[in-house]
Order: sequence, then C-alpha cells, then structure tokens
Amino acid sequence: MFINRLTLIGLKKNYSVTFKRGLNYISGPTSTGKSTIAELINYALGSEKHKDYIEVRQSCTDVELEIEIGSKIYKIIRPLFDFDRPVKLFHYKEDEQQFSKDFDLLPVESPANESSLSRFLLNELGFFDIKVVNQTFSFRDIYKFCYLKQTEIDSEDLMKEKNWGPSIKRKPTFEILFNIFDSLLSELKAKIKEQTELIADLEKRKQGVSEFLKNLKLLDLDNYLEKKKEFENRISEKKTALYKLKSDAKQNDVLPGGELEDSIFERRSDIEKYSKEISEHTQYVEKLFLLRNQYQSELGKIEFLLEGSVSLNRYDFEICPSCLNELYPHETGCELCGNNLRSLSEVEQKVYKSESTRLKLRFKKLSTFIDEQNEQIRKLQQKRNEAEIKLHDDEDTLNHLRMEYISPYLEEIEKLNLELGESRNQLKDLDRTLKVIQEFNAMLAKLDTENSLLEKLKKRAKEIEANDIDKDTIVDRVSEVYEGVLKEFDFPKLSNAYIGIKDYLPYVRGRKYDNIGSLGSVTMLTMAYYLSVLIVGIEDQNNHPGLLIIDTPRKNLGADPNQDEEQFKDEIIYNSIIRYFIQLDLDKGDQMQLIIINNGYPEFLSEKHVVAKFDGNGSKGIPYGLIDDLNEI
Repeated sequence: MFINRLTLIGLKKNYSVTFKRGLNYISGPTSTGKSTIAELINYALGSEKHKDYIEVRQSCTDVELEIEIGSKIYKIIRPLFDFDRPVKLFHYKEDEQQFSKDFDLLPVESPANESSLSRFLLNELGFFDIKVVNQTFSFRDIYKFCYLKQTEIDSEDLMKEKNWGPSIKRKPTFEILFNIFDSLLSELKAKIKEQTELIADLEKRKQGVSEFLKNLKLLDLDNYLEKKKEFENRISEKKTALYKLKSDAKQNDVLPGGELEDSIFERRSDIEKYSKEISEHTQYVEKLFLLRNQYQSELGKIEFLLEGSVSLNRYDFEICPSCLNELYPHETGCELCGNNLRSLSEVEQKVYKSESTRLKLRFKKLSTFIDEQNEQIRKLQQKRNEAEIKLHDDEDTLNHLRMEYISPYLEEIEKLNLELGESRNQLKDLDRTLKVIQEFNAMLAKLDTENSLLEKLKKRAKEIEANDIDKDTIVDRVSEVYEGVLKEFDFPKLSNAYIGIKDYLPYVRGRKYDNIGSLGSVTMLTMAYYLSVLIVGIEDQNNHPGLLIIDTPRKNLGADPNQDEEQFKDEIIYNSIIRYFIQLDLDKGDQMQLIIINNGYPEFLSEKHVVAKFDGNGSKGIPYGLIDDLNEI
C-alpha cells in the first residue's frame, strides 16, 4: 500500500502533498504542519480522531487521501471535524483516467462490520476475516507497524507491550506479518468454504433472474437506454408544441387569463429569488456559528488558565482516568504528566482577564448578529410562503377560467396534454424496467467481486502452504536485519543485538531496549526495529504493506554533545541515519515507501527526496507551512 497524495480540502483553496515510491522527506520548523501530514494520513485510514489543529479548523473541511493497493487506486474523503461520519471511497477508472463520480460510504468501525473501511483495507491487502485472541483482526493492528509517531519514537513502551489490553494483539500481528501465525491457514480455508457457498448462492439467484428477464426480453440495457432517449425526445417535442400552441392562443386573445399568467410567472420568479436568498443567508449563518465556536473554545482555554492549573493538581490520581491503568507517581509537577506547574502572575492574570473580556464582548455581539440573521431568514421564509399561497390561488383561478371558456384551441391543447401524459407514463414503465436490468447488472458485478475475492483467498492459502519457514528462522532474519540497521546507524558500543523470540521486541547489549537508560538509544532502537520489520516484511511472501512513516528521527539525536547521553547526541549518528534512508531508497525504493518528517536535513540529502518543505514565515520562497496562506487569514 502506497500513499499517492494527501489533500486538505479548504474553504478558499486546497492544500496538497504528493508522494512517490521510496524515500519521501518532509522538512520544516516546529508548528508548520509536518506532523499534521502524518496524523491526517492516519486519520484518513481510520484513526478514531485527530488533534484539533486551529489552522486546519479555520481553513479546511475534509481530508482527501489517494492510495494505491496492488494495481488499484482509491480515493478516501473523510470529514475533518465530524469523527463519526463515514468516509467516501472513490474507485479509479483506468479506461477513463479519472476517479468515478459514484462512491461507497464506509463507516469507520470495527472490521466485524463487513462494510467498514477497516474491512475494505484488510481485504484489499489480503487479510480476510482473521480472528486473533478471540477478537476481530483490524487494519489498525497492521498500521501500528507502519506509523512511528513523534510521541512514541523514544517511548520505553514501544508497542504498548506493558499494558495487557492494548498489546493483546501485538504478537499475533507480528506473526501474521511474517506468515507464522498458527491458525491463519485454517481460518483462510474456512473463509474459502464460506466464500464458495456465497458464490454458489449468487449463481443460483443470477440464473433465476436471468431466465425471468429473458422471458420478458429485458436483458438488452443499451436497447432500453435508446428507447428511453426516444421517449424523452418525444416528450420534449410535445412540450415545445404545447407551449407554442398556448403562446399562439394568448397572442390571439383566444385564451383568457393573460394577466394571471404574467402574475404566475412573477410569483415563481419571486419564490426562486427568496429560496436563493434563504440558502445564501443559511450558509452565512453556518460560518458565523463556526466563528462563535472558536471564540467559545478560546474562552474555555483562558478560563482554565485563570482558574489556575496548580490548584487543579490538588487531586491525587492513582489510576489514569482514561485507560484505568496504574499511574507512576511524579515527585514534582503534574500528577498525570509530570510537567512543572506554576500559578499565573498578577500581570499575566490581568492580560488574560482583559483578553477574556474582549472575547466575551465579541461572542455576545456575534450571538446578537446571528440572531438578527436568523430573523432575516425567518422573514424571507414567510415571504416565500406568502408568494407560494398566492401562486396556488392564481393557478386555481386560471384553471377555472380556462375550464369555463370554450376555445378553438382547447381541443388541440387537450389532445397534446393527453399524448404528453401517455408518453410520461410509458417513460415511467421504462424506468421501472431499467431499474430491474440495473439491479441484475449490480448482481453480476457483485458476483465478479466475490469471485475475485475467492481467487485472492485461494492464492493466499497456497502461498502460506508453500511457506515452510518456521518462527525461529523468521526471528533470526529480522534480528539479522535489525543488527545491520544499527551498524549503519553507528549505534555506540553495539553488541548482542537481536529480536526476542518470545516477545518479538528489540534487544541490544544483551538487554531489552527499555533497559539501556538513554532516550537517544531508544530512538535509534525503535527506528531500527520498525525498519527491520519493514525490510523483512516485504521480502518473498510476507505481508507488510510496505509503508513506514517516521516522525522526527532526530529526536534526542544530534544535539549538544556536552549534555547527558553524549554518546547518542553526536551529529555523525544523525547523518548516518539519513544516509541509511538514502541507501534504503536505492536498494528497495520500488518495493516500499518511507516517509520521514523532521526539522531540517543535511546538505547531502538530494532535493529529489524532499516532497514538502516549510520555513515558518514564508519569506524564503517556500511555503509558511502546510496551510500556506495562514498569514492571509
């Protein structure tokens, strides 16, 4: 699976980053949107939610992600700030060289829901209805090996292995990646049997419907579409003739009610004008609501600061209120995160109170203005309702006049109306027929899809049966690559580096990665672990999607060598890591996609690898950040 393009759909413009196979480097200072790119890729692929970036909220409505899985291309569109809404999935049509206008709605739910985004991605990647530790296997389980977050790159709880709940599927996922999951083959065979029965049932239904349609001679869709076009043309011609006849009658003063017709035309124009104004005012009020929500959010933040974060720390937490795991006590600072806390000074309090007063005043004025706009909408709706009532009265009066009036044109008008009604009824019958044919074609398409899935299942089972590599061999291979990556990284005092056979976690110097005592070392070991899983995972018949996103490889590296952990804060180490990424691009760039996010890069990194670059102020001929018109807002 490869990322082709990420686009934030904006109110004024769109913001895009285009990716390629191999190494993709994103560079820029803090707070320019680098990590936002990775997080919104994650969100488009089914993450529960994302951070509330104020710049994104002000400028954008949806995230759009173009992905490539095997030989197929898809586009996913997901609302940015409505986490419960389903995603739209568009299929790329090779013959038309564009995405289809039609789309599927996929809920962001567990793959137990067969129509979910997770189930779709799993099926496309070749993971079919797998159960691990009595739970449904999810695309999110696989994606954990594809995205190394900035907040986790130096974590001493690498795969959440220290918490039983979040880590329960970690080891089985590792085994699934390398085709050493014991029950995978048996589950595939069970799925093949189930799929075969489903296809047999669809074949029976297809035969029955096909015979029915043949008897009614309804199988030729093109022929019926031609007939539909004929009926539509015939109706259009009769309408034209009818309008001409009425116009002639009006010009010759034969038909009564000429003034009423003019009045009816004006009322219809008024109704259309009111409807347009109501729509425009409604859209404007919706934007005002967004602005008011921003004021409310800012007020909440200020009120929190004025309340005093230190006073809130008087509560002692023994367990985390979110995940209910035991907390490690902090000697100083916040009970939950350990950050130092302090009360606001008098000057700071005055500034925040002044800002709060200003925002409250704006909030109040904006609320009053919104009420005024809503009142305008109400008045417009009332005017439209009155116009509609008068329109109906005028139409009834005109119909009554014409029914009472005997005209030399009436017989011809009635004849045309009768023919027009018959043609419309015939068109309705034809539409019902077309619906039956289209449903039959949809059944054929579903049958093709299910047959394609069955072939994938059989191929997958055959690959696993042919794979006679055991667990020890796989772990040895991952260990070999892991040690090789650390050598290329110039890891200090490297020795006895391997992946544990029991826990599938990284070790170095004979100790588990979290016992080295250096965040710099954890950063290097974590990256080497993810890279080794990627490299071995794309070999032969293994199952890694081939995508890896690493956010901030420089974290705890390349800093001041006079500080603690100086052996890991050497610029040479950081440069070695970047050189390894470049070499990996040369060796395996066509098989994988590596997306690196960092603040700056060495001079030896070619610009061809840099897919996005920001400067934080927009003064160097490159964008300010991902939202590149921020200074214009």
